[in-house]
Amino acid sequence: MKCLMENWRGFVNEIESERIFEDHDYITGVLGVELPLSESGQVVLDENKKTEIIQEQLLYENFLKSIVNGAKEAAGKVKNLLVALYKILKDGNELEQFISLLLSKVVKPTANQFRKAFQKMKQAGGKTEQLAKKLSEMLEGILQKFNSMSSGWKKAMMGTTVALLLEWAYGKVSGLIDDAISGKIENELVGWFQEKFTQLFGQDIFDKALEKMTDIKTYLGWIGSAVGGVGFVADTLKPVTGRLNQAKLIL
Repeated sequence: MKCLMENWRGFVNEIESERIFEDHDYITGVLGVELPLSESGQVVLDENKKTEIIQEQLLYENFLKSIVNGAKEAAGKVKNLLVALYKILKDGNELEQFISLLLSKVVKPTANQFRKAFQKMKQAGGKTEQLAKKLSEMLEGILQKFNSMSSGWKKAMMGTTVALLLEWAYGKVSGLIDDAISGKIENELVGWFQEKFTQLFGQDIFDKALEKMTDIKTYLGWIGSAVGGVGFVADTLKPVTGRLNQAKLIL
């Protein structure tokens, strides 16, 4: 605790945010920390909650710093991606817009294609139906878990993770999914779902993603290896990040 508080004092001196405990919108909307309320509806911060806020603030600030450092070394579309992420994660309003756009432009349309395919597979009966039920429960469980997250930068990055995995998966079997929706279910698609989809969207995906959110290099290294490279990450997110004004970093 002593070491943590020393780090906190250094942090406060650096960014001049001694009033962070009073900025409830920032705590909930950016850090994603839920605040306890008294019976009268007033926020009550005990030492444990303050410690949690400090820990989340330090993690958040370290992630932002890693983006700045990464942008200094990057070029082209990857640099543009990092600049956009920095702007988005710095602003509570941008965060909400980013999450909303991720859902409307990537997650929901792509998830709906999988839902349609799963529905057709359920109608096939037998083992194909059983697999479809398992896949459907897996997908809906992940989406429900994401939707239940508190607002904040971690939810934005988790939404990014779900969007990237869905888009990559769909790109691999889009033709087969279209066939399935039309009523033609290929063994190739069933086999791919059994092997790859269950691997990508296992229920531990949230824990894995959170573990990688220590810095942007670690996160992009992990998600990039899952979807074929950081270039795919930048290309997939561009329709979303491109709708938001990009900030200029002082590099």
